[in-house]
Amino acid sequence: MKQSLTKFREAVAGRMRGSETGDYQVTIGSEAKLLTYRWVLVIFGLFLFYNLVWVSDRYVTLARAYVKSTNENTAVTPVLPLVPGGFGGASQDALLLQSYVHSADMLAALEEKIGVRAHFASSEWDFFSRMSSSATDEEFLEYFRSRVAVQVDTDSNILTIEGQGFTAEFSQALVEAILNQSESYINSVSQQIALQEIAFVERELDRARAAVENGRSAMLEFQTANELLDPAATGAAIQAVVNDMEGELVRLEAEEKVLSSYLQGDAAELVAVRGRIEGIQNQLEQERDKFASQGSDSINQVNAQFEELKLAFEFASDIYRGGLQTLEQARVESYRKLKHLVIIQSARTPDEPLMPYKLYNLVTLFVVLNLIYGITAMIVATIREHKDV
Repeated sequence: MKQSLTKFREAVAGRMRGSETGDYQVTIGSEAKLLTYRWVLVIFGLFLFYNLVWVSDRYVTLARAYVKSTNENTAVTPVLPLVPGGFGGASQDALLLQSYVHSADMLAALEEKIGVRAHFASSEWDFFSRMSSSATDEEFLEYFRSRVAVQVDTDSNILTIEGQGFTAEFSQALVEAILNQSESYINSVSQQIALQEIAFVERELDRARAAVENGRSAMLEFQTANELLDPAATGAAIQAVVNDMEGELVRLEAEEKVLSSYLQGDAAELVAVRGRIEGIQNQLEQERDKFASQGSDSINQVNAQFEELKLAFEFASDIYRGGLQTLEQARVESYRKLKHLVIIQSARTPDEPLMPYKLYNLVTLFVVLNLIYGITAMIVATIREHKDV
């Protein structure tokens, strides 16, 4: 009996010692976990201090615009999305302008006008928000793109431009400068295309005018060389003379037959008629030779050469007249292709800073830190279990 009581007392004492050891281990584990979680609180606290005390506020200015062509009669209304296909190339214009706003050319123009680098790299703003004063051109462009957003509504092709600045005045000036530069860019592009088209037509018109002048000069030289005003008219006149001579020859031959029927062959009247017949025949042969000759002096050859020159001159004249009409049409079309920027919502000075999104950033960081802590704790616990086993 005495031995049983002794064993019971030893067992109770052992359990009590084990319980104390377990409590001590639990306490050590809790303190270790709390010590690890303090890093989450420290990081969150630093970020909270940064957002509430140190971070530089950024003001946001918004503007909306639309690229409109001169020949576009459709007005910009709230029901634009309901009008399908009413804009033609407006979508391409909007995308072109979107790319230009984020281009290095736009940044260079803005730097010259309002000094973008000096504002964003000023030491007045916090270290993490401002741009490095020694930033390269590429880094400067990337920073600029992070502070200027351009969106295009695919239904209405309206551009929405958002510009950020550390002051309300600069954010407004930034967006206004972007709108003005975009207007100049759209105008210059459309005018350049129009001028190129007109210049091409004018060059072709100059060539046509030169061809007309050359054709006219060739005709004048040909007329002077051949001493003919109009070879066709001269040929017609010669043909008329030949016809008259042939008619006269027929009449004289008939008269000669009549006279020879009752007069002697050496009669003066009959001899005179025969002489006239011979003269007309000789003259008629000469006139016919002018047409039938194979040389370059024949009327047919002269007329053919003149007609060729005349045809070339008329062809050049037709091209020149068509060129004049084309030039006028090109000028009208160039005017119709001119584009300008319609401001739907102008840039206004913001009343309060909208960025950064402090509450959103704090909540997001807190959730992320807790997720990292939880995942890390699970991994560590799993490793310890494997070691204990």
